[in-house]
Amino acid sequence: MIQSKYLEFLMDGFDSEGIRPHNRGMNQEHFDLLDGTAADLTAWHRAHSPEQLDLRGADLSDRDLRGKDFTRAMLDNVDFSGANLDEAVFAEAKLRRANLSGASLVKATFYRTNCSGSDFTGANLTSAGLYRCVLREATITDAIFKAANIFKVAWPEGVDVRAHG
Repeated sequence: MIQSKYLEFLMDGFDSEGIRPHNRGMNQEHFDLLDGTAADLTAWHRAHSPEQLDLRGADLSDRDLRGKDFTRAMLDNVDFSGANLDEAVFAEAKLRRANLSGASLVKATFYRTNCSGSDFTGANLTSAGLYRCVLREATITDAIFKAANIFKVAWPEGVDVRAHG
């Protein structure tokens, strides 16, 4: 009986194969906010300041999240692959080890955002603003930074962003 309870405790949050699926670590109420409009999310920020949006580990792949405000959000390990994040705001967000491969981030704003270890492979950051961001250990293969406004960004070692548009 004790061994069974211990095993149940160890496996809490994992599937039958011992793998933690997406959407387990994040706040479900915060996840549900993404079904509303960008204005709804902005209103939530105003009403719940200084609470942070907690979407750690969420699967947001292929979602339409245009114009959403992720200011100060906890977005570590989020899967944004293929998502439309045009004009989204990531001010002071924690976006470590996130998957943004193939995402559209046209005119998105990254201000003091920690994107360490994130995957931007094939992402479109045309006209995006990146200010005082950390992209150390990030993958930016085939990412497009055409007409992006870039100021004081810590790039992965050896990367020349001019080669990306």
